[in-house]
Amino acid sequence: MKNSVKIILIALIVAATVSGTIFYMMMPLPVRMSEILPQSAELTFTEQGIVSVGESVLVFPVALGEIMQLYVREGQNVQAGQPLLSVDSTELEMRLEQTQNSVRSLEAQLGNVEIEAAHIRQNLQTTLGSLRGELMALDAQAAGNNRAFISQEEILREQTRIQQVVITEYERELERAEERLRQARQLYAVGAVARIDYDAAASLVVSVSAQLDSAHGQMAIISAGTTNNNAEHFEGIRSSLNAQISGITQQLTMDTTTAAKAHFEALIAIERLNMARLEREIENAVITAPISGTITTFHAQSTNFVNGTSPIAEITMKDSPIVEVYVSTQDVGSINIGDRVRLVLRQRMSDIEFYGYVTHIDNTAVVRFSALGIEERKVNVKVEPMIPEDLELGAGFAVDATFFLLYEEDRIVVPRTAVFRDDGHYMVWVVRGEIGTLEVRAVETGAELRTDIIVVSGLSVGEFVVNNANNSELRAGVRVTNER
Repeated sequence: MKNSVKIILIALIVAATVSGTIFYMMMPLPVRMSEILPQSAELTFTEQGIVSVGESVLVFPVALGEIMQLYVREGQNVQAGQPLLSVDSTELEMRLEQTQNSVRSLEAQLGNVEIEAAHIRQNLQTTLGSLRGELMALDAQAAGNNRAFISQEEILREQTRIQQVVITEYERELERAEERLRQARQLYAVGAVARIDYDAAASLVVSVSAQLDSAHGQMAIISAGTTNNNAEHFEGIRSSLNAQISGITQQLTMDTTTAAKAHFEALIAIERLNMARLEREIENAVITAPISGTITTFHAQSTNFVNGTSPIAEITMKDSPIVEVYVSTQDVGSINIGDRVRLVLRQRMSDIEFYGYVTHIDNTAVVRFSALGIEERKVNVKVEPMIPEDLELGAGFAVDATFFLLYEEDRIVVPRTAVFRDDGHYMVWVVRGEIGTLEVRAVETGAELRTDIIVVSGLSVGEFVVNNANNSELRAGVRVTNER
């Protein structure tokens, strides 16, 4: 009896085990699946953007000095060209008036060049006539062999008179030579004459000075009474008179007006340049707004003096809000003008999502530091937002800006973990329905996304794929169910 009971128990256990094994083998394998449905394929990256309501410009003064008057105040709207403040220009105006007077004086002197030249020529001709007369008298005296004079005193007096005439004419000639040297020096300084002309004028002064010294020496000899009324003495005086006559004759043939005109024209040109510079400085004494906008900062309100190293104001242009985003140099090459950007304004109750378009991409990178202090090279990208009517974006607001490196509608997308390679082909485990048998299928893949991959062909809408192709329990023909 006992043996029969044992046999029955063993049989029941074996039957239960076999039944359990069969039931377990027939039970579907639970796996995570994804249903094949058309969806948007996105490859994106996200950066933080800051809202700006317009570009700001720092205004630096061109003129320096004490502030005379403020025409605007901080926070005021201004138009381009509108005066902001004025700087004291009294000294500049005085210098301009002096320069204008100098120009008028030089122009008058330029106009008198011909008149003065004619006057000098007349004086030279008068002097020339006088010297020729003295030469004729001297010749007559020499021919008379002193018979024209009764005593030695009269001879000495006549010699002194003639020698004084020689000295006077040399002194006049020296004055003219020194004046020409002065003009040549000024013209040479401004580049109006060559060095050879300046050297010639200097040499003439030296030559005439030597002749004047010689004439003074001859006068000393006459005054000492050590000379006689002889042919040698008369020949010396005749040589001096002839030398002066020759010099004056040469001067009469020279063009003395061209150099003088060039001299005054050069000086006038310099003064006119000074006038133009002073006029610009006076004009710049009234500092105007370079752009239209709002004066967000007006430093001039707290000082009475401006200089060229510190801005006097900051003007912000009124414009539609713009989102500025700094994008890594690794990603910026995939962005183009006109690309759509998803913008998200994070708020405590709910996030607000809207879109914008790329309007500007800088061509240079700048150094930025991450929250961890890591140095990064990034490029400034501007995005024009399409702001919902009920949303107001203020300056400085932070938004998440998501850029689309790839965006395609109605594509079949599966998790990257659902695809595996077998004999050089991309394969997936496919199930028809949420409960069914496994089928391995070759597929053609497209672009890889962050966590997914596009399947170009090999799958149909409504099918399911196993998310994890690395599950060692997967076999063709095995029944599976979708693990919720």
